[in-house]
Amino acid sequence: MKDKYLVIDVGGTFVKYAVMDADCTFYEKGKIQTITDDLDSFIDSLVGIYRKSGDDVRGIALSSAGMIDSSTGFMYNGGSVECIQNVSMKEILQERCSLPVSVENDARCAGLAEIWRGSLSDCSNAVAMILGTAVGGAVIIDRKIMRGKNCMAGEFSYVMTETDDALNPGKTLAMAGGVPALIRLASMQKNIPVSELSGEIIFDLASQGDEEAAACIREFARVLAVQINNLQFILDADRIAVGGGVSAQPMLIRMIREELEKLNHVYPYPVPMPDITTCRFFNDSNLIGALYQHLDTYETLQ
Repeated sequence: MKDKYLVIDVGGTFVKYAVMDADCTFYEKGKIQTITDDLDSFIDSLVGIYRKSGDDVRGIALSSAGMIDSSTGFMYNGGSVECIQNVSMKEILQERCSLPVSVENDARCAGLAEIWRGSLSDCSNAVAMILGTAVGGAVIIDRKIMRGKNCMAGEFSYVMTETDDALNPGKTLAMAGGVPALIRLASMQKNIPVSELSGEIIFDLASQGDEEAAACIREFARVLAVQINNLQFILDADRIAVGGGVSAQPMLIRMIREELEKLNHVYPYPVPMPDITTCRFFNDSNLIGALYQHLDTYETLQ
């Protein structure tokens, strides 16, 4: 019988979990509501998942938003899970569950999934840019996640997008490159309330010939292309994979490539174009990457 692992992905609304083996076979999947306002209750909910998963799991892999030191399992914060502030999550869960525990940032888990079994599996140096409420990511050097002195490498949301108005907190990639930025732009252009729009609706409108919706996506793609172009010259990555639910839209990737082509003509002599692709994994990427992190920490990777 293959060894099994409990893999947990903490989101702002739901905690998703799965029992998996090292071949990424899923034996069980589920989700519960995320408890965000009380740390003890939040931890009890994770322990409850473990108790339901059975006695045959040999480790727990945790993925979560927030600033995380994966080498120690210390969570400085948990993103929108406000009760997580300066918590030794690995130590607490190991004590409660008597199993090896690993903890990693969710966007880095998405990058790990891609370098292990996804769109970056043939790369040595790569970037995963994950588009969601904000913009997370992972920088991969020699097939290892680059974390940095303060565990902030790959936190693309904090990148400034302006020079003239750099002190404006609204001028960050989180505000310009997250999916809410596209929704706000379409809301203004089409005079539709934000509450009645989503990324999917905007792409549906554009695919039906709505020129205003297409122009909004074009501007969104341009903002992302500028930063992808900058990343390429900083890192000279083998490939950059764009992830998050919105990346499943072929129109977005096509427009990003077109905007990169325009930028490429700015230079006085030919320079390499970034190799852009979509992430292979979407809904399960954090689970797969968290499992990779756990195996890399405690086991022999398959």
